[in-house]
Amino acid sequence: MSLQPNQPAKLVFCYLFPGEGKGKLLDEKTALDWLKLPVHPEREYIWLHFDSPHGIEERWLQYLELNMTFRDTLHEERRSSRLTRRHHGLFAVMNDVNYDANGKEPEIATLWVSLRQHWLLSAWDKPLRSVDELVKLVVSKQAFPSPLSLVTQLLSEQADVLFEILHKIADAANEIEGKLQRNKLPKRSSLGHFRRDLIRLQRLLAPEPDSIFRIVSRPPKWAKDEELDYLQFATENFSVAIRDMMNLQERISLLEEDIAARVGEKTNHSLFILTSVTVMSLPMTVVGALFGMNVGGIPFKESDVGFWVLFLVSSTLTLISAWLIFRLLREG
Repeated sequence: MSLQPNQPAKLVFCYLFPGEGKGKLLDEKTALDWLKLPVHPEREYIWLHFDSPHGIEERWLQYLELNMTFRDTLHEERRSSRLTRRHHGLFAVMNDVNYDANGKEPEIATLWVSLRQHWLLSAWDKPLRSVDELVKLVVSKQAFPSPLSLVTQLLSEQADVLFEILHKIADAANEIEGKLQRNKLPKRSSLGHFRRDLIRLQRLLAPEPDSIFRIVSRPPKWAKDEELDYLQFATENFSVAIRDMMNLQERISLLEEDIAARVGEKTNHSLFILTSVTVMSLPMTVVGALFGMNVGGIPFKESDVGFWVLFLVSSTLTLISAWLIFRLLREG
């Protein structure tokens, strides 16, 4: 039965890989005829790629032993990258991101993959750059001796995408750090979305290294040692990417703390200036308020020099206040 019968998935392309591992494009009829063969050569396999993981028709599925993990994962909201072993084959979820460092929401595309010794089935919800790059390699007659070698190449493409995003975010962090060194205060929010994006991208793009190490330690019987070495190398690339990602997150957190400290210092300085102006104007305000009362008994009311006496007193008090404030500034 199909995964979702309301809208059949279309076959985007199909490649047959003979013993030397160089792909040859097949049409649907030839692909079905190959699947119907009772026995396949040991080192020959086929790659079927569909435009949707839902609605794959029974004419394909009856020759492919898709495990329930593939079917169940299609209905999950969690689309984190993973590579796991299921029975005699492997199952993978991979993501591709079109990332814009200017704050736009990342565009995410997902690829579902199921593979055995003689076939690899993949389906995306929207086109992925990593799959397009892999197809270019297949068309150029690069050899892929097994389905696992195709998946390993996809993982390498995914790691390259992750490193590319890390470089974009690192460049943006360098620019903000340069502004701080020039005593320019950038917005703290400009770093906040980078930190959130890193956390999200780590979940979406980087598969759990432990799961791949388990596959390397207990591989399927048909997997070759050379292919497992490449898989372990791809895992090490992801480990480096995750380490760099965590270091970048820590660096962004430190920059945010620095910006917050400088903003707090600037705010305190502004409040101090405002308070100082208020204190310095307090003598004149008090004297003016007292002698501005329209009541009897106000001193110097009839004196010709009363204004100048009061002006001198209030000015003296203001100068004393200013001297005390500047003294505090020098001591601070």
